[in-house]
Amino acid sequence: MRRSSWPRLFTESLSEHHPKHVDRKESAPTLGFVSNFHDKGDTVRRTLAIVATSVLVASTVALAAPANAANSVAGGGASFPYVFLSQCAADFNASQSNFTIQYTSTGSGTGKGNFSKGTFAYAQTDSKYTSGEPTFEWEYIPNIGGAITVPINLKNATTSRTLGSSIQLKQVTLAKIFSGVITTWNHPEIIKDNPRISAALPATPITIAYRSDSSGTTNNFLQYLNAWAPTIFPKVQDDMTTAFPGGKPPANSVAGKGNSGVMANVLAKEGTIGYVDLGDAKGYPSARIQNAKGEFIAPSSASAAKNLANQTNVDARGLVQLDYKVAVSGAYPMSIFSYGLARTDGSGANGLGVRQFQDYVIQKCGPSRAAALGYVPVAGKVLAKAKELVAKIK
Repeated sequence: MRRSSWPRLFTESLSEHHPKHVDRKESAPTLGFVSNFHDKGDTVRRTLAIVATSVLVASTVALAAPANAANSVAGGGASFPYVFLSQCAADFNASQSNFTIQYTSTGSGTGKGNFSKGTFAYAQTDSKYTSGEPTFEWEYIPNIGGAITVPINLKNATTSRTLGSSIQLKQVTLAKIFSGVITTWNHPEIIKDNPRISAALPATPITIAYRSDSSGTTNNFLQYLNAWAPTIFPKVQDDMTTAFPGGKPPANSVAGKGNSGVMANVLAKEGTIGYVDLGDAKGYPSARIQNAKGEFIAPSSASAAKNLANQTNVDARGLVQLDYKVAVSGAYPMSIFSYGLARTDGSGANGLGVRQFQDYVIQKCGPSRAAALGYVPVAGKVLAKAKELVAKIK
């Protein structure tokens, strides 16, 4: 997404802002594409009709379907990879006429639940099941990586220029901000982390934007905070609401559904900080986070790739055991993998379509599309495991 699209997409979508415990809802974005081919001699004609409706940054897309439409493959889940997977679905559906891949951004929790119930033929999650696993045979497939960014809506106290991308945050400082302990942007700990811009930091109150829904992005963000500040954030789960110290959100917080809902809240009020994927935040000023080498690193596809290239602890199920303290120069510390969920028992709907799409994601769409969209294609040991797992989909 181009940077210039941010103000229009968000400011036109926002309702009146309420400063405390506001839950901004968004309709779950659904992506569906249908292709139809009519032969006229040697000419093949493809007819497409696209209707798009933007709700915040997500969109609902539908294509006109003829009588001999392709088999529709329903899927959904994590909002973290939505920007990437929506492009992959569009490309895949345009490349063949047998299957129509659909992807609904519901959040990882709902995605896992709908996959277990059989509502989704496949799903996507950024976190593992802790309960409610499917009773049928299934697997995780690491199919895309990326960075969790910390966007900040803040201006220079004297020049009114944006400060978000200039702010450096140590691990524990970040934890204290999200716990509600540090509540202003000119707090001594933030000033200490930022000697170059200390005079420009305003006394603006901090507002925390967090996910209201069950979220793998939240789970991974909490994993990072727990790795560096376990006494502040002892819980790691999909629900941020009860993971805050004391089991409830701080008074200076605001909730939003999906990563786009969090981003909308960041844009709505100066002083707000949040956590979203780079695909949703790309182009918006985000903090430089300290890594295990002591470096303050800006989020990008390249800096996330440096981290994920060193995350090679893949278990038999396909889950990558992330090391949030990996000490690699230039590596952005909050980098994660997202996973496809697929059946291996041959009893689900459109198993062939699911297998073909997952193979397309890891071998074609990732290498060609991921970096430009703010993601990291799986590679090396993780890619080898992903290929092995895709071959088992039935």
